[in-house]
Amino acid sequence: MALQLHFAALSQAASVDQQTGHLSIFELVDEIRTHQLPITLQSLVISVSLTKTDALASKGKLFIHFLTPDKKQHLVGTGDMSVPADQRRLKAVFRFGNFPINAYGSFRFVLSWMSEQGVKEGEALLDFDVIHAVQIAQGMPETEKPPVSH
Repeated sequence: MALQLHFAALSQAASVDQQTGHLSIFELVDEIRTHQLPITLQSLVISVSLTKTDALASKGKLFIHFLTPDKKQHLVGTGDMSVPADQRRLKAVFRFGNFPINAYGSFRFVLSWMSEQGVKEGEALLDFDVIHAVQIAQGMPETEKPPVSH
């Protein structure tokens, strides 16, 4: 299988139009700001478009790993892949519901594909940061603390 990455994105939503084959991506994710952890992302989507570089039918395997700021790697998905000889492009949308985030820092999804013989042919790296954001009461300067009520 000879597949080359054409496009990859991390977002909160995506869809592929069944009639036209157009891929639409909504709310790209490159940074998440939150004032507290842990959080759960209701929807996280990896969208990819791959181009076949030869005219042969091909089969292989796909892996999705998630790397956390503490450098730990977690396998979050795997599957078989088959591309007919007459198909030039392959579009895929992987959806994760209620995805947990437990730390601040830099995260990475690694989507990799292998040939039927087990040879790694390519990968897509999708990075995003989770940043601590200070929560400020509306209408108050940052230096003032909100009044305490008892």
